[in-house]
Amino acid sequence: MQAINIIIATVILGTLLTAVTARSRKLCGAIGVLSVGVISSTLLYTAYRVFTLGTRTLAEPLMSLPTIGAQLSVSVDHLSAIFLVLIALVSFFGTLYSYRYMDIYPHQSLVRFYPFLILFIGGMIGVVTVTDMFFFYVFWEFMTLTSYFLVVYEKEDHDILQAGLKYFVMTHVGTAAMFVGTILLQTEVGSFAFLRLRDAMAIMMVGSPIKLSIILALFLLGFGTKAGMFPVGTWLPDAHPAAPSGVSAMLSGVMIKMGIYGFLRLFFFLLPVSSQTFGFGIVIAAFGVISLFMGTISAVVQHDSKRLLAFSSIGQIGYILLALGTGLAFMKINPMISAIATMAGIYHMINHSMFKSLLFLTAGSILYKTGDRDLNKVGGLYAALPSTAWVTLIAVFAIAGMPPLNGFVSKWLIYQVTILGGIQLPVFLFFGLVAIFISSVTLATLLKYFSTAFGGTMSKKMQARIRGGYDVPLSMRVAQYLPAIACVLLGLFPWVPLSVIAPALAGSELGTSLPSLATLFGNSHYGLAPVLNGVQSGVWFPLTGLLVVGGCLLAALIISRLGQAETRTVPVWGGGEVYEADETRYRAGSFYIPLASYFERLVYPEMPTHKLQRPDRVYRGLDFDKVFYYPFVDFLFYFSKKFRLTHVGIPQAYLLYQVLGIVALVIIMVWLS
Repeated sequence: MQAINIIIATVILGTLLTAVTARSRKLCGAIGVLSVGVISSTLLYTAYRVFTLGTRTLAEPLMSLPTIGAQLSVSVDHLSAIFLVLIALVSFFGTLYSYRYMDIYPHQSLVRFYPFLILFIGGMIGVVTVTDMFFFYVFWEFMTLTSYFLVVYEKEDHDILQAGLKYFVMTHVGTAAMFVGTILLQTEVGSFAFLRLRDAMAIMMVGSPIKLSIILALFLLGFGTKAGMFPVGTWLPDAHPAAPSGVSAMLSGVMIKMGIYGFLRLFFFLLPVSSQTFGFGIVIAAFGVISLFMGTISAVVQHDSKRLLAFSSIGQIGYILLALGTGLAFMKINPMISAIATMAGIYHMINHSMFKSLLFLTAGSILYKTGDRDLNKVGGLYAALPSTAWVTLIAVFAIAGMPPLNGFVSKWLIYQVTILGGIQLPVFLFFGLVAIFISSVTLATLLKYFSTAFGGTMSKKMQARIRGGYDVPLSMRVAQYLPAIACVLLGLFPWVPLSVIAPALAGSELGTSLPSLATLFGNSHYGLAPVLNGVQSGVWFPLTGLLVVGGCLLAALIISRLGQAETRTVPVWGGGEVYEADETRYRAGSFYIPLASYFERLVYPEMPTHKLQRPDRVYRGLDFDKVFYYPFVDFLFYFSKKFRLTHVGIPQAYLLYQVLGIVALVIIMVWLS
């Protein structure tokens, strides 16, 4: 209760103080960082208590709505604690980074930034701590609306407003699908409590299995939309680049993980083991494979640094969904594969929070230093951003799964469970091979990002426009160092996250058949030796790997020094012609042209715009375009024009919309009950 009081007080106080002091940018930023620091410290302490003492639950609900069977009850189990740690860390990284980064918006008021940032963090905390689906929706909507204001921070930019509208509409369509599914469950038992909804699913599993499948499909749509799953995640590549970079790091690093939390809580903790878990496990894994393929292939052809990283997030969410789908499908037929797959998915989710938030921060540093996100226009930035370049390289190798960094361990486990699981279910063998191939594409994509931004020689034009000073300001560099250190530590000491993840699964449907960590990974705390289908499929000793890699690099350095080879720097030879460095630079558009041209038709579709053309096709006996298509398009355009009138840019109006929406929701629930 003390932690809840501290968080509520800090959220309210931090929101008010940052709103009042918005004219003094440094003071407002300092209050924002301090407020988020207090919230993050409280969350980390709460998570520590849960990890050491077990689930912590309030004795009494904070609020009750008996007419609809809803209670604002708060409980933090091991699963919630993992997400609280991610919220605490990534939120602090993003806020600390924003303290100086927001200098690039000198004419934008901070009253539209820090207050909504703090409220956004409060919404995410509520999502992962409540035990009632009604209040889960309240915090879910609160999180979505406050993040929307952050996405459209530069409200004068038409493209950003369009990206914000797309985010607003698509995520609310997903939320509506989840809401319908929840109502169908609530009518079975008359309660929104998670445990009662579990009873409802158990009842429907016997009496109405088709209806239950429809409900689960609605939840899949809703959680998948928030997570950025293909094909319902097209909002993500537009919204993430639109937001300030500190917020982009939070959106990709932790907010889209709220969709993963929903998957875990519903399919692993509430849905009883049955043919439904098997079927939806394969469906989720299939969507994961499609997402990792489409997202990463689309990232290859991007030239906008933040848009490239946003597409990459879709691909990495695909890895997480592939692992969770594998765990769900094998829950009944092979608990060992199920356990390792599920732990690998959660492990990769933690890893993704670290290296993807770091990558978005580095993209922000490039924008801060140069004023540009186009990788075709920047280059040679190592001279201006040396420390940023090194942490970027760490993040690039981590996301690509290069040992001994964190991405390697989780991907290594995902490959093993999918390929060995393919012995029983051959489709997973195919899934695993696709995942391995896409990992190499991920490396190629992020090397393109690193090479075009930091490699080569800086042009004179760039030198003239670049911000002075060493690298970026200290607070921004520290915000980048922290997740970079996490990427290294999570790779070198995999037993630490696995020891935290395992107890979280003990409360799931897998708990009764969950093998011990020693059974799954061997007894050594210095290495992993997964045992699947009675076979020790591989062994990985991270510290040994570090020594081998480090030793090879050291040996190469010693040999180079002993040879006393002379080095010289010369301009690029232009066949006798004299060119500026910028004219001969290898640009982002020149990378992987054969691959890009081969997959260009598969690239993630752009958002439909007013450029849509009406097809002039007349079919025998009936003109389907005039009867169905034209009226629908006309209605859509009419509705969009009217809806734009509500976008007035005044925060009070948006808060009023939110209050009215919640009131309408309560009225509907009372009426339905």
